[in-house]
Amino acid sequence: MPRYFFHHHVRGQKIEDPLGELLPTDEAACHRAAQRMPADLTRSAVPSNNTYVATEVTNGNRTLFVVRGTVVVERR
Repeated sequence: MPRYFFHHHVRGQKIEDPLGELLPTDEAACHRAAQRMPADLTRSAVPSNNTYVATEVTNGNRTLFVVRGTVVVERR
């Protein structure tokens, strides 16, 4: 089974995944990243600013997918 790495990009900083995870296919890795996005946004959101989060899915050699999420704060 191939190993996939999920590197997080939060507010301009890259947090590398040193361990990765074994998954059966590229599509399963993309699905896992998409499933985790709500929790990643919740952990990263700040109440006063917009928050941009991305998860870069790699196979250790190249980027396969980038899953992006945004929290937009609108004051009225």
